[in-house]
Order: sequence, then C-alpha cells, then structure tokens
Amino acid sequence: MSDVPFSKGDRVEVRRASSLPGGLRGGDAFYPATVLRAPARSRAQILVEYDSVASPTSTLTPLREYVPWVTARPAPPNEFGRRFLPGETVEAYAEEGWHQGTVLEVSEDNSRYLVFLEATQEEADFLQSCLRLRREWTGGGWDPPFPGQKLLPGKPSPVTESKPGKVRQLKITFSKKSAPRFKKGKTVEVCSDDEGYEGAWYTAVIVDYLGNGKYIVEYLTLKTDDETAPLREEAREDYIRPYPPRRLVPFSLLDKVDVWYNDGWWTGVISKVLNGSTYVIYFSTTNEELVFEQLDLRIHQDWINQKWVIDSQDAFHQLGPATGNLSSKTYFHKGMKVEVRSDEDGYRGSWYTAVILDSIGEDVYLVEYQTLKADDETELLKEKVRGSDIRPYPPEVQQTCGFARLEAVDAWYNDGWWMGHISQILKDLKYQVYFRLSNEEMVFKHDDLRPHLEWMGGQWIPSSKIEGPRLFFWFDEDSGLYLFRASLFRGVSFNGNQLNIDRRHGIRLASSLSN
Repeated sequence: MSDVPFSKGDRVEVRRASSLPGGLRGGDAFYPATVLRAPARSRAQILVEYDSVASPTSTLTPLREYVPWVTARPAPPNEFGRRFLPGETVEAYAEEGWHQGTVLEVSEDNSRYLVFLEATQEEADFLQSCLRLRREWTGGGWDPPFPGQKLLPGKPSPVTESKPGKVRQLKITFSKKSAPRFKKGKTVEVCSDDEGYEGAWYTAVIVDYLGNGKYIVEYLTLKTDDETAPLREEAREDYIRPYPPRRLVPFSLLDKVDVWYNDGWWTGVISKVLNGSTYVIYFSTTNEELVFEQLDLRIHQDWINQKWVIDSQDAFHQLGPATGNLSSKTYFHKGMKVEVRSDEDGYRGSWYTAVILDSIGEDVYLVEYQTLKADDETELLKEKVRGSDIRPYPPEVQQTCGFARLEAVDAWYNDGWWMGHISQILKDLKYQVYFRLSNEEMVFKHDDLRPHLEWMGGQWIPSSKIEGPRLFFWFDEDSGLYLFRASLFRGVSFNGNQLNIDRRHGIRLASSLSN
C-alpha cells in the first residue's frame, strides 16, 4: 500500500455515478472531496468527505464514505479565464460535480457556452466559470498538461488532439437552443435591485422560461398591489439562485448571517450576542443595528460556481492568536459606521462618528466624519486614520432609570462623545459630569449622556464589568480634596465608601456616598 498517492487532508475528486436529473446508467462525474483517512494495509480504500454531496440521512451533513483509492484523483489546479472552442471536450460543473461534455456553440463575448452533456444526452448552457478542459490523471501528471507542465512520454501535443473540422466560431444568442438553468416549479431565491431593497433575497417559484436567460417567477411572500394574488414578475437569470440548504450551526459574534425581515432575507453581521437566542445584527448597507431572535437567522451562504459556499467570518474579522483582540487590519470595511478617537491637544480621548471610505495602507483608513466639516464648511471632513484609533459604532443603550453617582458615561459635547463620571445628580434629569483629562465639570441633560462602553476582545463591555480595579476621582472645590472611588471588577466597590486624598495631609477614608 505504499504506492497509494493520497494522505489524510489531501484534496481529491472522486469518480462516482452522475447525479444529474435524467442521467443515463453508467454516466460518471467527478465530485470534490477531502481525504479523511489513508488506507490501512489490508484495505485498498480511502475515507473521504464530499464538499457538497449530502448524507442520505441528513441534508445538513456532508457524505462520508470509503471509496477505492483508484477511483480518486488529485484535485486539478484552477485555470481561470480559459476560453473554449466548439468541439472541445470539457467538464461542466452542475449538481455538485464535474460532468463530461462537448462544446457546441460559443456566445459572441465568450462568456456562455452551449454544451452537450454525455450523462443526459442533452444540451445545456453554462457560464465560462463553470467549465474546464477535460483532462485525465495518468498517475504522474495531467493529460493534456497544464501550462508549464511537461508533456508525458508518448503523448501527442494537445494541438494535435483538436478536431479542426468541428471548430467554428459562432455569433449566437442563447434563446431557443439554450436549456433553462432552472426548471418550472423549482423553488429559488430572487435578488432585488429595487431602491431600498438592494441585496435582499425573496423566495419564489419558477413559473416559465422566456428564453435569453429570463424567467417568470411567482413570489411566495410578496403579493400584488391589491393584495389579492402572489406577485409575478420577470427576473433575469443572474438574479436567481437555488433555494439554499438549511444548515443548523451555532451563531457567534461577527458571524455573517441572513436575517428574515420584511418578507425577505437580508445580509448582516452579528455585532452583539444578547443571550443564547437573541442577537444584535449590523447592516452595513444602511449603517444600522436591529435585534433579532435566533429563529429569524440563518448562516450566510453564497452561490458560487454552482455550489453553496459558507462565508467564513474570517472574511470579516481576524482575532489575534495571542491576545484575542480584534485586528483592525481586516475588521473595518468600506461603508462601515465607526467611531474615531482624536489625539489632538484639547480633544484627546473624544470619539467622533465616521464612515470608512477605503483602506489605503497597512492598518490605515480614509474616513468621512458625520459631524465634523472641512475648513470651508462646505462638505464633511475626510482624513486618514490609524486602525488603532477606530472602533465599531457602539449599540444604542437606553438608560431609562437614570444614571447613578460615580457611574462612567459618555457625554455629547462639541460634536463628539467625551468620557466622564457622574459627580452629582441634579434636578430635572440633569447631571454634573467630571472629566478627568481636563479636570473640569460640566452640566448635561439626560438625553446628552450614554452609558460608557469599552470595545474589548471583539465585543462591547460595560465599564462596570471590565476586569481589574479602577480608580475614579474628581476635585472638590469646597474641601480642596481630590475625591476617589475605587471599584473592583464586575462592579464590586469598597463598601460604597469614598476614598479622599488630601494633597497636603495624605489619605483618609470618608463616609459613604449616597445618591
């Protein structure tokens, strides 16, 4: 068994019976898979897990099975942008596998191909990205070889294998000759391009194929203007995809998800986990956050090259392996609503609302402030900002019961948020707030304050739950003392006592504070 060319973790393709509807007996196709276990000495089989072939017991679980290793071959490298000629033997990706066929006709822009499939003895049209040249794995290389690969001994050049008599360049449009990609009665999802609804997906059924890549669809959740019947409309093929499989996976912070809202599925990102079944979802297209139950969520999947691909959260963020902190290098994306910290004298530590316009370098972003204007006051201020001075826009937390004395808050002042502590509770829902950096106090209305949150480890943490002791203080004009309050992690304080430090006479413990 030492001659077996596969090891655990290898990417392979396995030859098995074609799954195309109406496929002929004996028709085979290649299905992408991963080797889970190399063969034992006594067996000539390998254990594989298919990328998209589902288990017969559960459509949510990929099929695992033992197959003779001689039915597998290495996964061929991708060959992007290749054009094909009529008469060439190709493999077309459909129903989760690669099926052999022959190119019959080519569209004028070389983006679509009419292919005769051997498994079904029928014609179907495919995008260029769903085709590849038919190659055989001989054990030592691919035949015909890929560019840069040496020709195998005794094999003719690929040029001599072409069939000049069948090669013809046609100017065609796929209308009557092209087979529909979606059959009548098939449940699909249709993407909206209407203003205000861009990117939302709506469940529908294929009613008819009009040709030229156009269909009549009937929506399952949308009705006509008079609310008397399901809405029907024409939809282009590029805006239609199969109905995605339901995958039962746990949701985590920053997962990309689809949310059921207004009769359709909208793409967002989990920005906060409220409890085991409730989540705050951030929508980058509208720069807003909404709360949803777990039953209204599904993991986001993209339909790429005729297969479903789960969008990994690594595409949205990156966790540092040692600290667990978010790396702003990949977390902040174009269009994201954020807050930017100022480091200018007189403004240091204040936060200003902005939108990411672009990433312009290593951990450097171009932002547009939403409350600050350029010097000429004609447009919003744009500037380059380091990733370390950016954080996501915090969720809105309603403080309906009022703020407590010594509580950490953010105060809205001079078009930004400034961190301080409640030093005194006044009448008419007003508070006196002490700002440590400037050593001054100001009076604010309740509506101009918000609870202070810290962005740590990829989530928003109330200041009372930040681990480690913190010392809050302000200067009392009457006594000439600096008044301190020490607070332990998770909001536990030193018996509610106030620790006073006199610059001249040292430290003494004062009586308990009250609200």
